[in-house]
Amino acid sequence: MKKYRAHGEGSFRQLPSGSWRVYVRIEGGRLSQTFKTQQAARDWIRKIQGQIEQGLTYDDDRITLGAFMEGWLGNKKLEIRMATYEQYAWACRLYLRPYLGKIRLRDLSSGQIQDFYDRLSASRKGTRTIRVIHVILHGCLEQAKRLGLIHKNPTEFCSIPRQAEKDLQIWSEDQVSQFLNFVRGHKNENLYYLALGTGMRRGELLGLQWNDIDWANNKILVRRECFHPIGGGFIFQHPKTKLGKRSIQVGQGVIDHLRAQLTTIDLLRKMAREKWQDHDLVFPSMVGTPLQANRISHEFPILIKLSGLPVIRFHDCRHTAASIMLSHGIPPMIVAGMLGHSISILLTNYAHFIPNMQDEAARVMDDILSPIPIELRDLDHK
Repeated sequence: MKKYRAHGEGSFRQLPSGSWRVYVRIEGGRLSQTFKTQQAARDWIRKIQGQIEQGLTYDDDRITLGAFMEGWLGNKKLEIRMATYEQYAWACRLYLRPYLGKIRLRDLSSGQIQDFYDRLSASRKGTRTIRVIHVILHGCLEQAKRLGLIHKNPTEFCSIPRQAEKDLQIWSEDQVSQFLNFVRGHKNENLYYLALGTGMRRGELLGLQWNDIDWANNKILVRRECFHPIGGGFIFQHPKTKLGKRSIQVGQGVIDHLRAQLTTIDLLRKMAREKWQDHDLVFPSMVGTPLQANRISHEFPILIKLSGLPVIRFHDCRHTAASIMLSHGIPPMIVAGMLGHSISILLTNYAHFIPNMQDEAARVMDDILSPIPIELRDLDHK
């Protein structure tokens, strides 16, 4: 079979099937690929030669998505929160490596990725899971693109399921009162009161320390979250977002429950004796260490069922607090500040809880714009 040269940039030949086999020499090795048309073969040679000029090596060309992702994920660990890293590692281990990990980076196509997404959808994987996988894969391949290992990010041409809009699961004011009455005297009564009274996140409550309480001004300073890694132990980390580091003005009811919690801490410390580990926590375990987040999330729905209320997640206490404040006319900017949200996120999630004041707005504008009758004097008769 006749072998052709493409202007000295490589070589290619036509196979009996009519396809074209392409070869490019690099560092004593040889890269090869098969295409249906001669033009596609020429284009591939030009692409590879361009990558070689930018530093592509023989090993780079052969690297698989799984191998590259392992290094990318290791570097990413230094940049993101531990909870996010564990979510990324879980998705890579369970989905990305088994399905796409053995494919070489340069061979990975949009079609393969789209087929992967479609298979996940067909197997009824949650929309949120697929979207997380897409975020990971896009970020990983974007780094490969920056390093010159690929020319285009194939995820850019893929579609993923839209996140279905869900109604927030919240309690009414009467239901909040019913639950708080039910848990009165419970060991975690004060924790649940603060969750519903401030809208703080679970990790923020579990990381709250006594030096974060401004008793003189009735404020809580949110400065950290507590997180329990999969391997055990716990770490304190910065709040989820920049806006998460904030101060929350609280009422006398919250202050009273915090004072009651001080008494609880004294009892726990006496009971634990030498086992007590002092981390200055407002809501510690029986020995002073942070409460396990999963235990709170497990305990909460059990208490709800016993109280006869509709079950919501612990995180929905945050939504409940926001909805109650907004429905009572508290300005969205104030509510956003208390929750540690941007105003745009708050309005996206909670706009329907803001009272419709268009009638009042129309009346105000009407009053402002309506001309005021003025009696003009006849100047000629002065």
